[in-house]
Amino acid sequence: MSIPRRLGRMARGFVSNLQEDERVRESLRETIRTGRERGETLKEAFGAAWKGASEEWRTAEERRRAEEASGDSTEERPSSGSSGRRFTPGSFMPRAYPLNVLSAYNRLGLEPGASLEEANRKRRELIKKYHPDRFTDSDKRRRAERLSADINAAHDTIERHLNKS
Repeated sequence: MSIPRRLGRMARGFVSNLQEDERVRESLRETIRTGRERGETLKEAFGAAWKGASEEWRTAEERRRAEEASGDSTEERPSSGSSGRRFTPGSFMPRAYPLNVLSAYNRLGLEPGASLEEANRKRRELIKKYHPDRFTDSDKRRRAERLSADINAAHDTIERHLNKS
């Protein structure tokens, strides 16, 4: 037996046990009715969002096919490490940064490709905010130590990457 059916039987049994108190039973019925209406509203909203998204995907795909048919889709795009390769829109584009460098930029709240000066400034700003000496509570102090270590590690990763390049 399915879970919804079991829950339905359980709810009916619960309601039947409340026969002596009509007011409670009516309140419960109203709650169930409201929940069902809310669920139907959510279902309709999700359906509309899905329909809109699928329409956008379809038009984007049609636009891409029209560009391919016209012959304007292939163009030279510079990439890191391999120049002169031809790419079509939507094809694989090599990543300019390793994942650990991207996550380090994200940890410091910087856009990939930010300069070392920006990384230094952001690191100082975050360390001032989360320095362990600012907190007296031991839990907050431990959290600040962990955050400071993460900030320093992210800065070191960015620094190594920029100095290597």
